Amino acid sequence: MQTFKRIMLMAVLSLGGLACAGSDLPAKHLADAEASIRAAEEVGAQSAPEAALQLKMANDRLRKARALAAEGESEDAAKLLEEARVSAELAVLLVREEEAQARALKARQQASKYDQPQGGAKSGAAVQ
Repeated sequence: MQTFKRIMLMAVLSLGGLACAGSDLPAKHLADAEASIRAAEEVGAQSAPEAALQLKMANDRLRKARALAAEGESEDAAKLLEEARVSAELAVLLVREEEAQARALKARQQASKYDQPQGGAKSGAAVQ
């Protein structure tokens, strides 16, 4: 439920920001960037160092794009929104990569339990 409240708050703030910026801000680019940022937050990008950096860059670019749009620089704002989207998507991929590596490590550790000799076999003994 907490996530739903946060998403709703972000949506309301985004709509407010969109209204303040005027029609110069590319709505589709804005929605795509915000959705990608939300996705990165939802997968926990804040907790993975590399992903957290990409998420921060995405949020910084989003803020800068809004400022540029307010100044009438819609073309530059659109470019920054695209960069924000890509940074947020990279954050998601970095989190997924970290999770996959953790699962692979766990699987290797479990598999190594089965690779060890069982019973009375002595280490270094010749097998005939």
